[in-house]
Amino acid sequence: MPRFSVAESRQWGDQFVRFLRDTGRQQESQRDTLRSIYNQEFRGRTDTKMPNFSCILYALKVTHRVQVHGESVHFKKEKRRVVVADQYRRPRGNTTASASTSASGQQPSSSPQAPQSRAKKWAKFICGKHGVEIVSEHDQGNGRIRFPVVPRKPRTVTVLVQNHGAEAVTLRRCQPRRRVREFSFTDEQGVTRGQSLLLHPGGSYPIQARCLATCNGYFHAVVVFEFTKEPDEPFSIGRFIAAVAESKLAKDLGPSAPFQPYQSSLQQPVTVITEDGIPPDGSLKNKLESEIPLDTYDYLKSLKDAILRGPRASSGWADMQSLLEAPLQPENYQQKFQLLLHLEEIQMEVDIRRYDMQDVTMVQDRALLVLDVPGVAESRPSVLKGDHLFVHLSSERDHSPLVRYKGYVHGVELEKVRLGFSSKLQKKFVNNLKFDVTFTFNRLPLQVQHRAAALAMQRGLSGLLFPSSSCHQSLFTGTFQPRWFDRKLQANEEQCRAVTHIVTGMSRPAPYLIFGPPGTGKTVTLVEAIKQVWTCFKDTRILACAPSNSATDLLCQRLIKDIAPRYIYRLVANSRSYQEVPADIRSCCNWDDEQSCYVYPSKEHLQRYRILITTLVTAGRLVSANFPPGFFSHVFIDEGGQAVEPESVVAIAGECCPPAVSGTSVCMAWGRPRPLLSSPSVPRASECHGPGDQPQRGAAGAGRRPPAAGPHPEVAAGHRARLGHLAAGEADAAQPPVQEVERRVRPAVRHQTALELQVGTGPLCCVRLGAGSGSAPAGCAVPGGVLGTRGICPGHCSASARSHETILRIPNELFYDSELKACESDELDVRSLYCAWEELPKKGFPVIFHGVCGEEQREAKSPSFFNTAEIEVLVHYLKKLLQSQGKGGCPRVSPKEVGIISPYRKQVEKIRKAVTSLDPVLRALPDISLLKVGSVEEFQGQERRVILISAVRSCSEYFPLDETFNLGFLKNPKRFNVAITRAKALLIVVGNPAVLSKDQHWHRFLGYCREEGGYTGYPYEDESPAEDGLAADLHALCLGN
Repeated sequence: MPRFSVAESRQWGDQFVRFLRDTGRQQESQRDTLRSIYNQEFRGRTDTKMPNFSCILYALKVTHRVQVHGESVHFKKEKRRVVVADQYRRPRGNTTASASTSASGQQPSSSPQAPQSRAKKWAKFICGKHGVEIVSEHDQGNGRIRFPVVPRKPRTVTVLVQNHGAEAVTLRRCQPRRRVREFSFTDEQGVTRGQSLLLHPGGSYPIQARCLATCNGYFHAVVVFEFTKEPDEPFSIGRFIAAVAESKLAKDLGPSAPFQPYQSSLQQPVTVITEDGIPPDGSLKNKLESEIPLDTYDYLKSLKDAILRGPRASSGWADMQSLLEAPLQPENYQQKFQLLLHLEEIQMEVDIRRYDMQDVTMVQDRALLVLDVPGVAESRPSVLKGDHLFVHLSSERDHSPLVRYKGYVHGVELEKVRLGFSSKLQKKFVNNLKFDVTFTFNRLPLQVQHRAAALAMQRGLSGLLFPSSSCHQSLFTGTFQPRWFDRKLQANEEQCRAVTHIVTGMSRPAPYLIFGPPGTGKTVTLVEAIKQVWTCFKDTRILACAPSNSATDLLCQRLIKDIAPRYIYRLVANSRSYQEVPADIRSCCNWDDEQSCYVYPSKEHLQRYRILITTLVTAGRLVSANFPPGFFSHVFIDEGGQAVEPESVVAIAGECCPPAVSGTSVCMAWGRPRPLLSSPSVPRASECHGPGDQPQRGAAGAGRRPPAAGPHPEVAAGHRARLGHLAAGEADAAQPPVQEVERRVRPAVRHQTALELQVGTGPLCCVRLGAGSGSAPAGCAVPGGVLGTRGICPGHCSASARSHETILRIPNELFYDSELKACESDELDVRSLYCAWEELPKKGFPVIFHGVCGEEQREAKSPSFFNTAEIEVLVHYLKKLLQSQGKGGCPRVSPKEVGIISPYRKQVEKIRKAVTSLDPVLRALPDISLLKVGSVEEFQGQERRVILISAVRSCSEYFPLDETFNLGFLKNPKRFNVAITRAKALLIVVGNPAVLSKDQHWHRFLGYCREEGGYTGYPYEDESPAEDGLAADLHALCLGN
């Protein structure tokens, strides 16, 4: 029997402890029972030799992982450090130093700085040793050699090995760590073939590196030069050699300046004197009453102290833990949500400091000062009109008292923020005056949610939020026989049934829930129901809401097709740019042309309209106005899966009456949740998902998303607990662009304390309200009229009229248990229009995966990524589509029928620039401005005839960053699902197959495209060397720390 060291036995012991935890037996303490589990279950899983139970117990004991008292064994709880999540932090473990440079010589991958141990390994790997140096005329510094190439034209560069030492050395071998098809290495003496060469003092020896690229892209190899020098040990020197083939378009789109991460947060002085600024005029035009006060809902200092001190030193920790772990119920509803919101606010206070800036300048624009804020276009930090920030002179940062100036945001344009400061700063201002900037976040969205949680129980809405039954009584005395506005619904039994049940009010007091996969007509059903309610009940008053501006605008656009705008009022927050409001709904929104700003009319004025449409958080203004009880007979919420519960409750608790009074009808639409729980027990942090199409996007949050440590389109909180019964799911990976954000709050609990306590609050909301995955868990009542026979919900949509069957196949398989069906069409089926397009790798299969070996880059101070090689391919396909004129099997297509999706805001910006400015063919096309380019969030709930996707990622180095902060497509199945299900007739994906295949969902989609003949572009095989393998290379070299 093999002998095991203490370290080896401890490793097996740690695995056994994890096994106990995974199987729910971590509390077991009897020694004999543990021995039996170890021998009969744990060791029986594999034929691998393991130490016996006594060995692993001894190893765990001496390493202080267990305490043993006779026959009793107590495992110590795993200690976790409470750390602040930050996308600019130095990752641990498997992150490497950037191994590529941009055309300008910067470190173009522009990664966060590598951890010190990795940086030291790389420095040791590339540094000269024993007088031996590796040089090239194409040196870029830090061991990198980079040169341009032209596709299909070989280019050879020379790398010199020089011996500046006093003794001869033997060059044993020169070869790349991995085979790269574009590179070959040769020399005269055969060193590249394993023949040794003696290199005398003062001598040099050339090695030729030849690159032949077949297409544009970024190709690289890590080359190792191995030496011996008697009597010393062998040594090696490495170089990272990269060749770049790019078009003029790619060069024009390249980095404008080397990437510079934000500096650390500023130190705060003890005494501060604040000079108030000038707010924008538009924020003052408010006639809407404020009868229900909005308290500040500040958290107690003791809560923050408890978090900082931890469970052992804080008396309040146990109470907090008890509340967080308790199931959600009417008795603790307010307290639980308010605690979670307070934890979020504490985290937000830490997050916002990541964006503070030092030694920056502003420019004067009449009465305003303009500040460049890289990253603001993707809400990093989130800055909206009406917000404020603080500045002080950089030269005075150490003064006490310090005079700081409060600047109000008058407008945001791309990365420029227009600020109104006091006259004192205006008089002092001169060009090139340097300032330190401190950002803030607006607490209003948090306050609105706090009030909603309180009002929900105060107004007796427990029967609505925790329904146990339905009335089963129709609001009609006879049979409901509608005149359908959307006649296509008549052919869909599920949608017809849902509309009928909503209009007749059969589910009251429980909300009626419409759920289903993408493209199944949830929003169409909701809109039809609103129109039918408006038609059938002449005295009805409807409140229609959605979490985001885009989803709310879509409701308004579809309603005004059949309902005169004089009956509809779209209430828009003053933080939104008027230019972003769709032209067709401007006539019914609250913009005042005479005053050139948004206005908030009085309650009396708003009561003239039968339908009010607003985002969920802006509905808080209506709550403050205190409309009469029962004024709103119906509340409709679309895209419910994009909101956390306190956000949805803003519209419900503030505007609904308890069933005993008038019984406002509530209808919510969200995507079908993926079944994840089998019992109503408190879920683990990694298992519980809230309402919404969980395979689609996660909740986008209530209120504005704060400046998180990472993306709005790309940041969010990686795996984090969601608010309340949305507790402990994945957070939203990317925020919407600024114009899409309306006071949005982080979609998930990011505070480490809530995560460590594995927040769970009982049954999921979708189960609690009766729209579970087929049957309610034991002990969870199901309201009548929501779940029907065999667990099929009358509001469940499964027939998709959106996409071609081949486009649906993978998301249907991965996320919907193959229940999604592409319905037939009696009319001309647009879904098959591109099956004969000449650009398809395989006719009849309207899906293309175009492999690209590109380079992800960043520029200036923006943390967002872009990939110019992918943009080149996108532009190629776009021109083929828009210039087809009905030829080559491609029907005529308008730019407005095409959408381009990318998860990174900088890539979106670069694509727009290429389409509208740089490419002469595309910019000359009529209506090119109608082509939509945006993040996944901007396409939520929308569709286009043709969708092109740019994945951007081309290096696995950033996987930990993506996973932690929910960036991009990788490690984010919801964003992946939404992106590939937006296309109706043609889907084109452009990305690096070697990198994307590391994600299980992308791997399945890539395999599907290859199996069906839809793959083209860069030659790809599993484990392709196209992926950056620097981390593995350094590990394989066994370099010391």
